[in-house]
Amino acid sequence: MVKVSHIFLALTSIATLCCCGERGRTLDDPFADDTVETSLKLSYTSNADTVFLSWEVLTDEKFDVFEVKVPEYDINRKLDRKAEGCTLTHIATYNSAVRCIITLLNGSETVDEINLNLSIDGLDKTMYAEIMPDHGSVCAGDGMYSVALPDGRSIFLIGDSFVCDVTNGSRPQGAHMYRNTYIVYNPKSHEVTPIYNFRGAGTNSSAAVPPDYPFEQKWYWPLDGFVMGNKLYVFQSLMYMQGEGMWGFAYERSNLLRYSLPGLELEKDEPIRFSSDKEIHYGAAAFNDGDYAYIYAQVDVTNDLDAITEVYCARAQEKDLYGSWEYYDGNGWSSDSGSAKALPGISSVSVSSQFNVFPLRDKYVLLTENKKLWVNEIYTFTSANPWGPWGNKKVIYTVPPFQDNNLMCYNAMAHPQFEKDGMILISYDMNTQDGNQQWKDVSTYRPRFFWADIDTILK
Repeated sequence: MVKVSHIFLALTSIATLCCCGERGRTLDDPFADDTVETSLKLSYTSNADTVFLSWEVLTDEKFDVFEVKVPEYDINRKLDRKAEGCTLTHIATYNSAVRCIITLLNGSETVDEINLNLSIDGLDKTMYAEIMPDHGSVCAGDGMYSVALPDGRSIFLIGDSFVCDVTNGSRPQGAHMYRNTYIVYNPKSHEVTPIYNFRGAGTNSSAAVPPDYPFEQKWYWPLDGFVMGNKLYVFQSLMYMQGEGMWGFAYERSNLLRYSLPGLELEKDEPIRFSSDKEIHYGAAAFNDGDYAYIYAQVDVTNDLDAITEVYCARAQEKDLYGSWEYYDGNGWSSDSGSAKALPGISSVSVSSQFNVFPLRDKYVLLTENKKLWVNEIYTFTSANPWGPWGNKKVIYTVPPFQDNNLMCYNAMAHPQFEKDGMILISYDMNTQDGNQQWKDVSTYRPRFFWADIDTILK
């Protein structure tokens, strides 16, 4: 005989059970009927695609095993009655309910069946804590381009950032803001090494400082980078203040910086040859595909609440990176930068000022967060060629709504060098319009990380 039961909701710092009930019935208020007899006290937490269920048995009814099912993902686990919980992996329905069924079985007889909805945001708190820890490194910032280095390390290229210790979720008020920093991350040792205070520049200088502005009256914000030969190349936007307030900055040009490997010593810093009367940011995405480095520009056709954008593509061999490039003109490659045409297939999405293009399996992927304010959707497109045509548009993640209207997210980034269980790592930036909130709650100015299924992107 199946007993009537319900679940006590156990709040956790990460997640709560969304609903609970007996077999065949969902209880809107599980505490409404004091006469209902309970079988389990349940709670769960989550990290990325993994759910950690725990329970306490509150019944004397005889049973042999727990059966835990997540039908949507073909999960079916049987556990001894002495079990106090289980781990469920590769659950990737983010920000929506996933049905989980826990059955108490006595032989083949069902003693009790409990239905609940798991709701997870998909965010990887472990990567979050490792790459931007509370102590000894960059503790807050945005940007988050990453480049895989030949020795297995990765370098993260951070924009405005802070290097300080975090106490009880807060960073020190008045801490110096660096215009850019680098984080070198070793996934084998889990070590992070911050890079800042460029030699020869002023006190509290950034990782990269414009040669003509040692005190950063004008400054660099990182764009993308790549490794070619035995060198690391990083694009930097030269920026300056044109107006007042947090949105008063303006773009002047892009520089290309060359670093030695593995030591990461700066060897060269020069403007790219491209120039235009339009604001075209080459270096917004880049990767090395063997013979050529492919370099992409994002262009704002309109830059308002309903932004319209275009993307251009250039390429160069290593010997020409500081010389003349070729530009995709819609049919082939031309040395005339003015003949560049917008890449086809992506006009339905407003491409962010910072985005990614990268090879994945036998395809190329363009990943961007929609630049339109408050849309908060992260898209991928695929192509057989680095220049397109692009298709197979997918929304791979929708950022959950913010309860705080000051918060915003932007500039999603792929980190395909980090792969697990058929998924790659993705991040997006967080920020707040309230400056005081940034230091009181450091999480408001830290990126978020999640894992995206490769098959979902490619198929």
